[in-house]
Amino acid sequence: MGAIGGADHCIVLVRDLAAARACWERLGFRTTPRGLHSPEMGTANHTLMLADDYIELLGVVAETEQSARWAARLAAAGEGLVAVALRMFDAEAAAAELAARGAAPGPVLRFGRAVALPGPGAVEARFDVVQLAEEVSPGFRLFFCRHRVPAATWPAGFAEHPNGAVAIEAYTVRAADPEGAAARLARITGLVVTRHGGLPAVETGRARFVFAAASDGAQGIAGLSVRVRDIEAAAAALAAGGIEAERTAAAITVPPASANGVALSFVRV
Repeated sequence: MGAIGGADHCIVLVRDLAAARACWERLGFRTTPRGLHSPEMGTANHTLMLADDYIELLGVVAETEQSARWAARLAAAGEGLVAVALRMFDAEAAAAELAARGAAPGPVLRFGRAVALPGPGAVEARFDVVQLAEEVSPGFRLFFCRHRVPAATWPAGFAEHPNGAVAIEAYTVRAADPEGAAARLARITGLVVTRHGGLPAVETGRARFVFAAASDGAQGIAGLSVRVRDIEAAAAALAAGGIEAERTAAAITVPPASANGVALSFVRV
């Protein structure tokens, strides 16, 4: 096994964390309490924990060198999916692997955030992160994350959702050159390019990346697909939240306006 694993989580950048939390709870997700990152990060979050990966709602709460890139992204393109993390098991070894593959990783960043527990308790989730330049994955940030205290990141009881969500199934990425983008991701991660629905894809062992042409020139993550235990339970949760969605036999699709700019779909296990 190398130092890099499968897809770990994604970041949905939002302007108002409280409003975003309410939005995703209407979509049938259970959210964790607000977490405040280390002061130098200038960000806070709510997470939507799944069995082995998660969705992070991220907001800027202070002007810092680290948060400036997120504030700039909000100003330029608004809310939406902005980054995907792959898991790493050893930060220094992962950085060395990435450098050997020509990815020019940044320095290892170490930070944390407090996690509220039921009652008066709290623990600290701690992370090692290695980032890549956006030129490596145009339109979104690809980075690598090691959870130093996994039990704090996945607090007990938060991975059960009214919509039955269990895992992220796929990220759909718009690219000027889908074949080239898939090949670049595969080379960086040590994975291989496959096909999914006729499109180039990279299977990470968890969620897959599927690459489609950016016909309007806008590159980045176009959609997020979430696997659910029961499509009927997902439909009922959306109806209870007052969410209008498009239904087919195999999936339910929620428009970006109802999910902080994310084209979200639910698919059967």
